[in-house]
Amino acid sequence: MYRPTRNRSAFTLIELLVVIAIIAILIGLLLPAVQKVREAAARSSCTNNLHQIVIATMNYESANGYLPPGGVISPNGSYGTFSAYKGPMSSTLAYILPYMEQTPTFNLIPQIYFQDSSAAVAWAYSTPPYSSDGNQTGPLPGSQAIFKSYTCPSDDANSVHTSGMADFYAPGDDCSGSFGKPNMCMDYIYDLTGSMAPRQPGATNYVGCAGGLGSYTGAQGAPNYLYPGIYYVNSKVKLTDISDGTSNTLAFGETLGGNGISRDFHTAWFGASGMPVAWGLQSYTTSQWYTFSSRHTNIINFAMGDGSVRGVTISMDKFTLRAAAGRSDGLVFTMN
Repeated sequence: MYRPTRNRSAFTLIELLVVIAIIAILIGLLLPAVQKVREAAARSSCTNNLHQIVIATMNYESANGYLPPGGVISPNGSYGTFSAYKGPMSSTLAYILPYMEQTPTFNLIPQIYFQDSSAAVAWAYSTPPYSSDGNQTGPLPGSQAIFKSYTCPSDDANSVHTSGMADFYAPGDDCSGSFGKPNMCMDYIYDLTGSMAPRQPGATNYVGCAGGLGSYTGAQGAPNYLYPGIYYVNSKVKLTDISDGTSNTLAFGETLGGNGISRDFHTAWFGASGMPVAWGLQSYTTSQWYTFSSRHTNIINFAMGDGSVRGVTISMDKFTLRAAAGRSDGLVFTMN
């Protein structure tokens, strides 16, 4: 007997909804795994960046007899019309450009900005044409370069929209240029716009560790004694000066700028001088311009003086952190 057949040309509504639900469940299960893989890759890249920066500082030390300074302020520098500090305000990351395979950019920068006795004005206020926002910023040629090795992929400071940049940090200073006081001062420039936008300074997520509070120590033997680190203003630390051992001393770490999620500014690599640890570590949501911080979950990557990189939990005890940041305090901590 002949029996006619009926062809089905489409899903029923119920079947379609079931398929959509299954796909949604699979995406929900896979997305966290994909995000974890991406963050692991970003953290690995960040770790490699910090390692390469420390290797570059070692090569600098081999060539010059001391590690690059954690930012420079010359006693002979000029204040200029709008500069809060004497120049040149050049950072550790600027000094090591030739050792990061960035010699062409280094050669664009007048060498007076790498002389600690120069009469140069601050780099971010030095070169016309100046901005028309009342701040008279005119960054040096070369300072607007963007380097992948100076940013963490988890954040990429160059892609973050902010209102300005920290162009210099000065731990152990009261904003008058009088070092050795228990403060920290920052110089700030507004984001450049219009015809000046192409000269916007390049950003960074990395900065040298200045110890407790730069060269300021506080009372010897006091409970809150601040141990000097490797990279502070006008420092010329030798590897042999790190008596606690390079593998036990913080050299470079991550920073997001400030402040919290609002991220009103980030940090220019040309002015990324030493960051202190006096006020502890902060998470992404609570980051401050004067603290190390990162987008990684609960940890901040730090490069030790020997180039090894370790994730430090943001909840680390402040005393332990200060001792780990000090280069020759006699207190050695194993950082796991």
